Order: sequence, then C-alpha cells, then structure tokens
Amino acid sequence: MNISTLLFALGAALSVAFADFFLKLSANRISTNLITLIYAITATAIPTIWILIDKFNGASLTFTREGGLLGVLVGISFGLAVVFFSLTFASGANISIAVPAIRLVAIVVASALGIFILREDFTWRYALGVALTFAGIYFVVTR
Repeated sequence: MNISTLLFALGAALSVAFADFFLKLSANRISTNLITLIYAITATAIPTIWILIDKFNGASLTFTREGGLLGVLVGISFGLAVVFFSLTFASGANISIAVPAIRLVAIVVASALGIFILREDFTWRYALGVALTFAGIYFVVTR
C-alpha cells in the first residue's frame, strides 16, 4: 500500500469518526429525519465543488449506466446508514459502544462481499481477523 492510499484511508476514517461524533451530538436536538436531510444536502456540496474544480482544470467525466446505478445504490446505502445511526443515537445508545459494534459488523460484511462476490483472496489471516473482530464486538458491547 502506498502513502497516498494510506493518507486517503486516514482521511476517510477521520471523516467517518467526526460524522459519527456530530451525529451523536445532534441526537435529541433535531428530528432524525431532518438531520438526515441536512446531511444529504450538505454532503452534496463537497462532490459538486470537486466536479467543478475538475471541470475547470479540464478533466473529463466518465458516466455509464451501470456506474450511475451503482452511485444511486451508494447514496441509498449511506442515506440509510445515517437514518439508522440517527435512530440508534436518538434511542440513547452510547457512541463508544454503538459505533465500534456497527462499524466492525460493517467491516466484516463488506469484506465478505469482497471475498464472495468480487472473488478477493481469502486467507487464514483474514479468517483470524474476522474471529478477532467478533471477539472485539463482544468485548465492546458487553463491557
């Protein structure tokens, strides 16, 4: 893995961490459906600016029907994630328990999709990692 990939991953991790934190702070201060709408509107601004910068710099945009459909599925998935995170926090869940449990399950599901659907490598180290992840979920939830 190169340094750019690591920096992008760190940026993604920090962005998700702050999103979770701010979502927890918003719980019971705003309706869950309204925070989801505000999230969606705000989240649209960043890629819009990115596209405008790229177009200004002469970059071309690629669009296929399949890519567009997958983009819609990404949007639906993230939108539902925000809905369920909002409801989780509004119901009183601690961020220190809910976020690790949810994220770890998401990691296992996403990586399993990579292995079973995309035919990515499955190794004993991966299997050990999954086992340790489930152990981690248990310890976080039952602390």
